[in-house]
Amino acid sequence: MEGTNDSKPVVVDDAAKTNASLVEGTVKSFDMGRRYGFISHQGSSKEVFVHQEAILGESGQNLAAGDRVSFELTEGPKGPRAASVRKL
Repeated sequence: MEGTNDSKPVVVDDAAKTNASLVEGTVKSFDMGRRYGFISHQGSSKEVFVHQEAILGESGQNLAAGDRVSFELTEGPKGPRAASVRKL
């Protein structure tokens, strides 16, 4: 039975797919009162918007200018947006 393997769907590991899209950057500013800030990252001159609810773990309460972070780069309604942000 030639070709039977070709008809099977390819399963992609979601964890591997997520890790492949992570970007590292530096927090430029974060306003705890307004719950948002901006991250700069290599490969782009545009700053990336980050909202407090996108920050994973306890570090979400303590982002400050100069902190190194990893995040998923997504497109928001007004431009680049960070998701799944983790402090490094």
